[in-house]
Amino acid sequence: MSAPTPPLTGTSGAPATVPPFDQVAVRVAPGPDLVVRVPGVLLVVGVTPRPAGAAPAPARPALVGWGPAPVPAPPAAAPAGDAVVGELVQLCRRVSAAGSRAPGTRLHEELRSWLGTVAEPPSFAVAAATEDGLALVLAGGGTAEVPDLGLRLTPAQGEKLDNGTLVLDRFVTWPPAALHLSAGSPADSAPHPLADLEAGAVPGAAAVLSPAPAPSAAPAPPPSGTTMVRLPAPHAAKPGLPLVPPRPARTPAGSTPPPPPPPAEEPAAGPAPAHADHDHAGHDHAGHDHAGHDHAGHDHGHAAPVAAEPPAPVVELPAPKKSTLLFGGPAEAEPPREPLPTPGAEPASAGAEEPDDGRATVKGILCKNGHLNDPRAGFCALCGIRTTQQTAVLIEGVRPPLGLLVFDDGATVSLDMDYLLGREPETDERVASGLLRPLLVVDHTGGVSRHHAEIRLEGWDVLLLDTGSANGTLVAPRGAPGWSSLVPHQPVRLTPGMAVRMGGRQFAFESPHGGF
Repeated sequence: MSAPTPPLTGTSGAPATVPPFDQVAVRVAPGPDLVVRVPGVLLVVGVTPRPAGAAPAPARPALVGWGPAPVPAPPAAAPAGDAVVGELVQLCRRVSAAGSRAPGTRLHEELRSWLGTVAEPPSFAVAAATEDGLALVLAGGGTAEVPDLGLRLTPAQGEKLDNGTLVLDRFVTWPPAALHLSAGSPADSAPHPLADLEAGAVPGAAAVLSPAPAPSAAPAPPPSGTTMVRLPAPHAAKPGLPLVPPRPARTPAGSTPPPPPPPAEEPAAGPAPAHADHDHAGHDHAGHDHAGHDHAGHDHGHAAPVAAEPPAPVVELPAPKKSTLLFGGPAEAEPPREPLPTPGAEPASAGAEEPDDGRATVKGILCKNGHLNDPRAGFCALCGIRTTQQTAVLIEGVRPPLGLLVFDDGATVSLDMDYLLGREPETDERVASGLLRPLLVVDHTGGVSRHHAEIRLEGWDVLLLDTGSANGTLVAPRGAPGWSSLVPHQPVRLTPGMAVRMGGRQFAFESPHGGF
């Protein structure tokens, strides 16, 4: 299999992402072959026409009043029910039904195994979605071309199987123009511009996969099979304060107030009864009968004593497995003090430099309490006061942690240096030399590579880079309708609230620094 084509990037320089395969329109040109579209897969397979038979057409019953029976027309050629074509279609349906959003890699492997068992495979062209582009498989007379760019792929550019069939299988990037797939039959006419095959199997000579739609202001619906998961921020507020008890209800005049509640072990917080502060001198309510006194003229807002509701219990959640104080405490540890001078010892030279502690330094703005902050931030990340009150003079100091990675199992990792994420990050030579810190990501589904992705700290920014992993890395900024796939070896800046997915694991980036 040939090397992957270099990735495509947009005019803005931003990393190119893979559009949802099933949201792109597919037009069909009329013809005798078969065009099949299932989630994540588009297939054009050649069908051998069956010649018309010489047997006469069966006699039709005569209908009274409809005139003489018409002369039957000669039967037209019908497609042959080839069992090999049915096996190919069922293989594509089975791989698509596995539920993967990008079945291209698996379909590529399944087709290679299937072609080795077929004596005479049909001519076909398959395009299936991958995490960073398309997987193309061409056999026999199948072709894949992008006419607007002058690109054309045929099985002659691939290899020959043992049975003599030419096959080309290649991973390519998503083309910025329409992709034409054909099994070798000439198209009777161009596809209708309003046609769109969303799913199913129809006759046709070619399938045209439209280019990815341009991004618009309105958010697109999330792709099928995608579930948005929003992880809680590490600085999320604790459960709410106790509820304020309701105001006591007014007792109608002439009615008997309800008896007071039994005394509790601890006094409940709440307003005192209204009549407790309005004691009439000379009136002993305990010794007088309430039935013989008219309280209608002395009703000054007396209310029945109502017990205050107990405060709502405050549930303390357990601390994460790994936690770091990012929003409280000192900005940095106090540096070690110099030892006291020893009598009789030679004085240290005045030009001696202090030893370097190895921590990275950046330029930022100090708040009134001396905390170093990102120049783009309007508030201090530690004490919360405004940094705009200070002069815009950049001070160089030790860089504080730039944020947290909050994993789906509750674990958090403080970002104070560069990390290498993966199944076996310690085997990388950059980890052994100390340039990167290893971050083990355990994934029981097997979707995380040995060296999957890197976290880089540049200035006040946190960058995420896919190192060419087998299953790719997906990102979803806060409020995004779905996932986007990163182009390998092209870094993207993490923003607060952005979710990252690697195989079967997921984490979110949270930070008080930088611009939002």
